[in-house]
Amino acid sequence: MLTVLIPRVSRVAALSVAIAGASTLAGLLEPVTSCLGPVLVVLVAHFFDRSLGRLAAGFVSLGIAGTMLVAGYPPLSSGSIGRCAIAIGAAWLCAELVSRRPRHTEQPDSTAHSKGDDFDLKDRQVPTASEREARELLDRLPGRFATRTAEDFDFINQQILEESGTTLEGMQNLGFLRFIHPDDRERIKEGYLRSIQEKSTFETTYRWADHDSDYRWRHSRSVPYFNDDGSVYKWYAVNIDIDDLCKSRELIREREAQLNWLTENVPSLLWWTDAHGRLEYVNKRAEDYTGLALEDLRARGWLELVHPDDAASILEVWQDSLASGRPYDSVHRLRAADNTYRWFQCKGTPMRDANGDIVNWYGLSTDIHERQLAQEVLRTEELNLRRLVDVLPAMIWRATPEGKVDRWSQQMLVFMGATEEEFDGEMLLRRIPEADRHRVRSRWRQAVEEGVSYQDTYQVAGADGTLRWYLARGEPFRDENGRILHWFGVCTDIDDLKQAEAVLEQREHQLHELIETIPAMLWSNDPQGGLTYINRKIVEFVGLDLSQLAGPGYQKTCHPDDVDAMVQSWKRSVETGEPYCHAARLRRKDGTYRWHQHTGEAMRDADGNIVQWYGLSLDIDERKRAEDRLRHTQAELARATQIATVAELSASIAHELNQPLTSVIANAQACNRWLAASPPNLREARTSAESVVRDAHSADETMKSIRALFKSQSFQKRKRNVKDMVLESVRLLREDVSWHAADIDLDLPDGLPPVFVDQIQIQQVLLNLITNGIEATENSGRAPRILITARELQDGAVQLEVVDNGSGIVGGDSIFDAFVTTKSKGMGIGLAVSRSIIEAHEGYLIGANNPGYGSTFSVVLPALSDDAAYPDVETSGAAGI
Repeated sequence: MLTVLIPRVSRVAALSVAIAGASTLAGLLEPVTSCLGPVLVVLVAHFFDRSLGRLAAGFVSLGIAGTMLVAGYPPLSSGSIGRCAIAIGAAWLCAELVSRRPRHTEQPDSTAHSKGDDFDLKDRQVPTASEREARELLDRLPGRFATRTAEDFDFINQQILEESGTTLEGMQNLGFLRFIHPDDRERIKEGYLRSIQEKSTFETTYRWADHDSDYRWRHSRSVPYFNDDGSVYKWYAVNIDIDDLCKSRELIREREAQLNWLTENVPSLLWWTDAHGRLEYVNKRAEDYTGLALEDLRARGWLELVHPDDAASILEVWQDSLASGRPYDSVHRLRAADNTYRWFQCKGTPMRDANGDIVNWYGLSTDIHERQLAQEVLRTEELNLRRLVDVLPAMIWRATPEGKVDRWSQQMLVFMGATEEEFDGEMLLRRIPEADRHRVRSRWRQAVEEGVSYQDTYQVAGADGTLRWYLARGEPFRDENGRILHWFGVCTDIDDLKQAEAVLEQREHQLHELIETIPAMLWSNDPQGGLTYINRKIVEFVGLDLSQLAGPGYQKTCHPDDVDAMVQSWKRSVETGEPYCHAARLRRKDGTYRWHQHTGEAMRDADGNIVQWYGLSLDIDERKRAEDRLRHTQAELARATQIATVAELSASIAHELNQPLTSVIANAQACNRWLAASPPNLREARTSAESVVRDAHSADETMKSIRALFKSQSFQKRKRNVKDMVLESVRLLREDVSWHAADIDLDLPDGLPPVFVDQIQIQQVLLNLITNGIEATENSGRAPRILITARELQDGAVQLEVVDNGSGIVGGDSIFDAFVTTKSKGMGIGLAVSRSIIEAHEGYLIGANNPGYGSTFSVVLPALSDDAAYPDVETSGAAGI
């Protein structure tokens, strides 16, 4: 009996020690989530009996509670105490519910009774009731447990299966390896197989992935349980999640490294002493600055490094802090390794234990040498500033936060003829005229009450009684919290400025009256062309004010026929900055339209940017009407001259052509008689026909002579701008009211090369081509529309095209022959003379029909080269139309 009991007792003692140690380890690791204690209780109660299970529960309880009370981990709180209580309760519950029953109750058959205490655990194939209870409990406990035989896992609790999203079969045959991080997989596999082969405990850490493929650190311990014959009955494994612990340790290591780095690299001298002030640590920066190691500083004493002038006061302050426990704060000079002194601000704070006793002093010495020197400079500058304030040619004053003036500059005292002893806060106010005194006082009090900037102008009587104008300004000076500390102000003499302002106001009034009374309409616009001002003459003329004329409102005062042209001209000036000049009719408030000449110029700043447009509108209605009458008279005179010229030309042509044409007729009649004879006299008829040909050639030569007569007239050729010539031709055409219905579009690019022509002759050609195009639409049913384009050709010439929408060209190139016309009232000489003019300018004129309807006449003129310098010349050319 003793031989059986002694080993049992020894096993119980060893097992008790193991349980206590394991439970303590579990508590140290993570008592809040550890389930190792209940697992050990389950194993002991299951494989031994209830008494040993209770013993194990007691040791587990002592281990968890002792860890909390002695080690202080985790920090005591209601949550951690409650969870530890739950773990202790679970251990005792396991001891009661999972106790091993007598072997005869587990095997009801006779063979089981015959085996008695020698019943081998290997012979049990079917889980007993206690095993089922243990497995169910292990499934319910908030932990990860598993058992395996030498062959494979035979039990994995539900928590592992749920986290992995698999089954027991999925974990067998090394299937669990797929949940292990690839970097840990081979190591775990080798250790697992080695544990089976060597029948040893396997303990390791690795990263485990749940069904979401998130890896977390786990600590796993697998312990074998041996049969009496030394074979392994099972391995019992527990798996603990230590991911937060690993991350916390890593974070702690990082924080420790950062703290160490900060301690050594903080840009100040860091030190600490014991409770009595003996130096225990200085950082590397302190050693580098002083050139002394910690041992040298201890031996020599840090007071040796203090400047002799500061040593006594510093020692007194330090001893006072050591005695009273109050924080230490001092500014003094410390000697560097190169024997130079620099200013430092040294602060120290005591660290106390739980009883309030000082155990250490921690201090920081910050280099403030530049700041200290700057303060010295600042004090010097402050003194200089006070002197500057007194000599400045302005009256400077200071007031309290309540607004009471408590300081004047020397200049102000001299102005008022008072001394500092005679000074009082109401002195300035008494020097202000009584009529303004109440207003000045009220405005100052309002600024003080609201805490805002103060500004006012008033007259002050000097020591000699003379009143002078002053501009008073005041600003509140505040601290970092916004609280007003003082008011600072200055009174500036502006008497001369006030007199200049009075003169300027008078001149401004005179200028304003001049603008309002001048017999013209004046206006101004902003850089974008928006109306900003109109004088009284405009309001009186149109009967509208500025608000009604702003924006597009001014357009309703213009004649409908002039609006588009005027708007386009104004937009072009605003866009280009060129001067504006345009004539248009404006409606008077009685509905009468009168012609006005509108001109505008841009005012620019120093950089050339437009800041304002100023304009003038002059009434030119009488002049315009006189010009129209003159133009009408000139047109009538020109027409009469043309008629007289045509009559004279007709008589001349009739005289010149009469003889050859008479001969042609006579010979033609003779030829007809010779052919009518019986028999026909062919020889005489041939002679008559030859005479007809001869006389016709004679008539042709006569006609050539007449055409040469046109070319004998001289004209002036000069360098001309093509675009300007076309625009001038269109303007001349529009002056004739009979052509206003025509829509004329222009496509005239800038940069065209100049031409060497007689401008009047070329404009006559253009006017003839444009009027022909307009007249070509008389019977077409279409509104006349003309397009004039210009472009530079590759050979340097300039091509002008007049495109119309009329009935087109009939007869091809014959329309350029003399006396060939398609118009009922035409003479047939316009295009002939136009071609002669262009050819005289070494160019050419052609015409062609457009696709659909209309025709295009092209004028090509040679262009001047950039380096050409042609003088004005008089040359022979075709006469005008």
